[in-house]
Amino acid sequence: MFTVLPATGSHHPTGTSSAPADPWGGLSFGRRVAREAVHKVSATEVLLTDARRLDTDRFAVAALWSRNHLLRNRADASSSDPLLLAETVRQTAILLSHRFHGIPDDFPFVMFDLELAVAPGGLPAGPGPLPIVLDTVCVHERAAPGRFKMHLEAEIHVAGVRCGRVAVSWEAMHPRRYGALRYRRGRRPEAVFHDRTPPLPAAAVGYRTAQDVLLAAGRPAAPQRWQLRMDRSHPVLFDHDSDHIPGMVLLEAFRQAARLTTTAGGGCSTSPDGWSPSLVAIRFSSFGELDLPVSIETALEPAGAEHSVLATAVQDGRVLASARLLAMPPAHRGRPQAAAKQPENATC
Repeated sequence: MFTVLPATGSHHPTGTSSAPADPWGGLSFGRRVAREAVHKVSATEVLLTDARRLDTDRFAVAALWSRNHLLRNRADASSSDPLLLAETVRQTAILLSHRFHGIPDDFPFVMFDLELAVAPGGLPAGPGPLPIVLDTVCVHERAAPGRFKMHLEAEIHVAGVRCGRVAVSWEAMHPRRYGALRYRRGRRPEAVFHDRTPPLPAAAVGYRTAQDVLLAAGRPAAPQRWQLRMDRSHPVLFDHDSDHIPGMVLLEAFRQAARLTTTAGGGCSTSPDGWSPSLVAIRFSSFGELDLPVSIETALEPAGAEHSVLATAVQDGRVLASARLLAMPPAHRGRPQAAAKQPENATC
């Protein structure tokens, strides 16, 4: 769960009142940061526009969201995609690491876990780009000399109203250390796994094109088990080259699987907002190889009006990632959400 960080010389707001309209010193929303600063190839995939240090470990970060960003592509949706929170904090972790913690540009980043929670009523959406502010505490956990283990927690504000929280833990590694960890099992992928199983219908997972579908029927076919589809040409999920399956791919696959799991027969609401989680806690346990099949498995834990889904990605007998996704039917949104317990350990 979210914790209160013992950050020397910094303060993270924990109350419930709305923040002032602009307590962050005039953050700029006029130009997105350089794509290299957040490890992106396409400038259109950059969400952040500015970042300022407020105290020793406290930062203000500005971002712009669009309704049509990531995979949402629903101009008539009344709320923003919660997975934008995940991508925003991923970019925030990278930007703060380089700009304020002096981590070299060539250091790979390894994410351990991520948690996000959306306030009752969902995330706002606007007719154009939506200005977002992350009130952030980012701490360097100095476990050993030369190690850059980091933890970040942030509250998300839109027009002075707090509408969500997010937390992430990661480590920036020297390339030699990363290579030793990444290939400790002694194999390097030589190709990308190509599955010939047709994708599920796009509408079943809430999208309009087959390219955005990350699930296919499992082998053998089984309830609540699907095979991961990896399209390396996807302009968003595979924006840049990776030697392993990106974490955002697994997170989006979990979202699609959770949607199928919580709706009888794979059907779903036809509203523009569709199905989205109000709380996600995901832990990454192992690197996912690009040349081996991955099974996405779920289990439903109903609790009153809430839908709690446990999701797991398994490859060659190894758990790559596990997550808990919590959502409520549209008719019940607005009720307080219970916090999910955050996994304590992960070694991605």
